[in-house]
Amino acid sequence: MRVIFLEFDGVLHPASAASRFVPARPLKRAVQQAWLFRWAWILDELLEAHADVGIVVHSNWRMLAADEELQSFLGPLGRRFLGSTPRGSKWEGVSHVVQHNQLRHYRILDHAPQAFPAGLPELIACDPEMGLRAFGVRQQLQSWLDMCQHA
Repeated sequence: MRVIFLEFDGVLHPASAASRFVPARPLKRAVQQAWLFRWAWILDELLEAHADVGIVVHSNWRMLAADEELQSFLGPLGRRFLGSTPRGSKWEGVSHVVQHNQLRHYRILDHAPQAFPAGLPELIACDPEMGLRAFGVRQQLQSWLDMCQHA
């Protein structure tokens, strides 16, 4: 199994769009009103030929919503949802899941590279306003997907 650790803000929608989000119940309606998760389809298309790839959420959204809600926000990507990292810093949560599950093949999609050790090869840093729309991000992810096809 391969895993993508996923941040929402700055990856699945512009980080600035999150400023329009008002965390009111129901969350799903607030998400729709702020037009969040608008680029989830890009990741869904990239992963289409890679059934072995699952998603673990390390976004701060994991503090706001239960796993079931996080999964619903992902739309078609929800079928790949494996869960979320434990509370704590992003890096602590990711490294805990990696060690606990002895993961060898994973990537981290995030717009805040400063939240991770410098030079971390598994990190794909996204421009906070471009996220998955950026060609370079998609290219890095596609290269990893193709390289580890049969890992």
